[in-house]
Amino acid sequence: MKTLYAACLARLGLSQSEAAAVHGVRLDTVKSWSSGRNPVPQGAWDDLRALEERIVAGANSMLEAWKRVGSPPVEVNDAEGDPVTRLIVAAFVLSATGSVEVGETAATRAARQARRPD
Repeated sequence: MKTLYAACLARLGLSQSEAAAVHGVRLDTVKSWSSGRNPVPQGAWDDLRALEERIVAGANSMLEAWKRVGSPPVEVNDAEGDPVTRLIVAAFVLSATGSVEVGETAATRAARQARRPD
């Protein structure tokens, strides 16, 4: 990582193309910020802070709801959702202290097989 901006993208789990979409700029612009060729404007920092706040708030909301219902086992499908939703779920998974399984669980496989016609 060459720059603070690149480090922030890495922390947020954003590719340069995803960052370009967040900022509403061309990919070349993000590349120039990431390499340090051009200074990052204040608005871009504001965008990244807002995204971080959205991720933290979403993860906290999921965690609070999960705890309210007794912290049951949760299965997470890591192949679905937009990048921000995946980041929110990732923050939830890392902060949960109960049973959170990533990918298909044995219970899901058993339920699917039980629904299959013989």
